[in-house]
Amino acid sequence: MFYDIENFKKRIGNSTFYLDIYSSLNKNERYFLNYLLKKYIEMEDLKIEISKDEFFENFKMDSGELNSFLEKLSRKNIEYFFMDSIDDIRGSFNFINSYMITQKSFIVNMPKDIKYSKYIKIIYSFSNRITYKFYGHFIKNFILKKNFQVKIEEFKDILKIDNRYERFFDFEKNILKPLIKDLEIPYKIEFDKVKVGTNLNNKVIAIDFKFRDPVWEDDDDMKLKSILFMIKGDIEDISEVYTILKNGIKDHGYETTYRTCFKVKQRYKSINMSFDEVLKISFKKLDLKDVEPIVIIKKHFASPKELRKMFMNELEKVKPGVILDTSFFCEKFLQDFILLKEDKVLNFRNSEISLFINWKQNEESTIKIFLL
Repeated sequence: MFYDIENFKKRIGNSTFYLDIYSSLNKNERYFLNYLLKKYIEMEDLKIEISKDEFFENFKMDSGELNSFLEKLSRKNIEYFFMDSIDDIRGSFNFINSYMITQKSFIVNMPKDIKYSKYIKIIYSFSNRITYKFYGHFIKNFILKKNFQVKIEEFKDILKIDNRYERFFDFEKNILKPLIKDLEIPYKIEFDKVKVGTNLNNKVIAIDFKFRDPVWEDDDDMKLKSILFMIKGDIEDISEVYTILKNGIKDHGYETTYRTCFKVKQRYKSINMSFDEVLKISFKKLDLKDVEPIVIIKKHFASPKELRKMFMNELEKVKPGVILDTSFFCEKFLQDFILLKEDKVLNFRNSEISLFINWKQNEESTIKIFLL
């Protein structure tokens, strides 16, 4: 899967790495992918159910066209290629894995890549056709947040528009600005024109693309910056960590947020998890500190199977009818729960319930169930 490629971050700088869309997306398909992304963010589930009434309010098509629309989209995919001195990897994934249409609604199953890879998730937000090719060609730079320059001739060659937009004014209006519009919010990217000489009217020969760091440039909160300075060498996704810390200071205060980050920094490597993962778990615990669990079990279990059985028995008491599948739980939680590992902390939360499970082989394990 594509998200496995992201584990090669230390190798990406010396690799050949790009994406390619096998078949171009029309305007309706791009709009629908935007729509699916919003639904996924709301539900945090790869299985998305959409009522037909809601769909036809947003999309101008007849009910008889729905199956054809979804069938064509299900055949469109993204191919990727990664090659360095160690490995040569090729693969692909579809924009949607499968779909099922019922009388009043339809269900779309999204690929796992959108759940585990922020670089793929962003693709579903693109509004302009040209953005896909540009992003796929330079994705390595986006992963590394590495500034880069593209000559105008190369730019046109990548986008397959060699004989169009001779005037730079037209190129900027129809290509460059729509491209930046798709990418500036998720990546804080901006561009400068590179000209022959310094004269204002000189020919533009290339474009410089630069990534701004909004955390350090735009935020005036010195307390937040002091925390970021302490952990900047540990962070994987600065935008996500920035949001967690901003909310942490607001909800729990600076001192608690600082202490939490310091503790995470000291321990995350020893438990074989990323700093970002442990930080998220730590703040979820803080967010739940004033909520009393409806079930709390601290007990030594002989095996993960015994813990799972106890958990399902207790869950049935407080949420009758809930079964262990993706109709209620997210796929990642189900995978981790079935393959329960020693001292692995599992958290799950939706609009109805929040769970905390910590399995320890030779010590007391913990199960907590919160009703929301």
